[in-house]
Amino acid sequence: MAQSTHRHWISVIADIAGGILFAALSLYASYHIYSWFYGSDSGYGDQYSGSNLVQSNDLLWKDFAKCKISMDQNLSSKTTYIPRVTAMDGKKVTISGFMQPLEAKDKFSHFLLSKKAPTCAYCPPGGSNEVIEVFSSKPMAWKENLISITGTLVLVNDSKQGVLFQMKDAVER
Repeated sequence: MAQSTHRHWISVIADIAGGILFAALSLYASYHIYSWFYGSDSGYGDQYSGSNLVQSNDLLWKDFAKCKISMDQNLSSKTTYIPRVTAMDGKKVTISGFMQPLEAKDKFSHFLLSKKAPTCAYCPPGGSNEVIEVFSSKPMAWKENLISITGTLVLVNDSKQGVLFQMKDAVER
């Protein structure tokens, strides 16, 4: 009888521990899937989280971060630009960031500039307000380090474009 009671308690404790482990892993997975899907930092401070990546401290990125994106039920997005960013639309700006090639070439005129250093050549950069689609006036060679570029800022109001900011006629500084 004592052995049967002992087995019963072991079974109860194992069921409780399994339930706690399942709940913890489910929360962990859900949070990371949400972060991946919505392009946000998971916040756990691991080596791949956005908070630990090398990034540009350019003040313009701070202004871009204040621009908000909302989605409707049809998954169309609407961007609300802050007045300071709206005032820069169509004007020359200079910003520093990291090149993210869109083509496998030695030089290219179309690339992304990201606030954060890329962790993978085939992975998209951070959030929508942490990247600029760049069209340079002449082909540029890829550089892995932080670069500064100057060009005409264009605010993209078409949710199908996928980016919030473009830079036209860009040149490296």
